[in-house]
Amino acid sequence: MIGSNKGNWGRYGLQAFGITVLGSLLFYFINPIIEYFKGNRDAVAYTKTYVSQWDSIRLVLPNNLFEQSLQGGTIRNKTLILNKKKKIRISAGIKKYYIPQYKKIFELIWIRGIDEIVGLYNRHHDAAGVQNGLMRPNMVLSVYVNRKQWKDKSYGTKEKPMPVFVHRIISGDDIEERNKNALRKDRRCPGEIMIDFYLPPKAVQRMRNTPDSVNYKFAEYYLRYLLPEDEFERLFEEK
Repeated sequence: MIGSNKGNWGRYGLQAFGITVLGSLLFYFINPIIEYFKGNRDAVAYTKTYVSQWDSIRLVLPNNLFEQSLQGGTIRNKTLILNKKKKIRISAGIKKYYIPQYKKIFELIWIRGIDEIVGLYNRHHDAAGVQNGLMRPNMVLSVYVNRKQWKDKSYGTKEKPMPVFVHRIISGDDIEERNKNALRKDRRCPGEIMIDFYLPPKAVQRMRNTPDSVNYKFAEYYLRYLLPEDEFERLFEEK
């Protein structure tokens, strides 16, 4: 009887091991295929067309930026792609604000997981996530907006905000002050992970100027995962 129990436990152990290993292998090989077809796959081919219709406009963030945030519904995060450990690999960070300058509601779109910056102690940080957190009242931005969406009067409403992508921070950021405070904290607790960490010169340049290649990827993920398919068809339908 004891020998029989040992044999059963051995079989159960092998089964559990097999399920775990095979499950991991299946996820490793199948997940890329699932991700390939996830979202609106047709949108990838239209990214170049969408970007070719970009115009750069000057946007001034409202002085009641934080009040709008406190009212709720202005900040949204969406998971787009998971890694093989089922952790977030690519996600969207969206901030939606009413901009009196244009009398429209805009949504500023960042895609996290595309590029990174390197800080002190060789720490790596997501560039889009950091730039997202730098938005301040009365900040002046240069943003990309699609020409067809800009001319479409149905955009700019609460139900359908005007999507834009930050191209450049013209003025109004507090990076220098932020860096002073970050260095002060680092001296007190050297090497520890801080919420507001020091941004080296290269990182500061990246925060104030988003490369077009990065915004191109943002547009691709926007079209594929965030733009409703009926809107996609309406945007690219032949006239």
